[in-house]
Amino acid sequence: MSKVRIRIAGKDYGIVGTEPEEYIQKIGLYVDKKMSEIMESGENNLSTMMVSVLSAVNIADDYFKERDKANQQKTRMAEMEKKIRDLQIQVNSLEQKNQKLEEQKSELKIKLVEAETELRQVKNHYK
Repeated sequence: MSKVRIRIAGKDYGIVGTEPEEYIQKIGLYVDKKMSEIMESGENNLSTMMVSVLSAVNIADDYFKERDKANQQKTRMAEMEKKIRDLQIQVNSLEQKNQKLEEQKSELKIKLVEAETELRQVKNHYK
């Protein structure tokens, strides 16, 4: 358990969590930054509650965009994994075909040697 003091929008908060202190500080800084951006860009009369709600909306927006990107990446990864499997099947098939061709090549070499030997024998017979 981590007990961490963070400052958001000028106020200190005690946070207790299971994450490391550095992580909780990082989250606090992120929220503080979002709230500061809204306070700086918005009207001066925004209440802390309104700034908090707008910050929450912005953070939720960030979250959904990142989640959508992650889902797109998962989909793309699944597509790439399927392509890899399909290519591996093709490679295996081509390796089998190559093996058969190598076997045929060896058989044809043997037949060629046999034919050359027979030809020499025939030539020698008629000399």
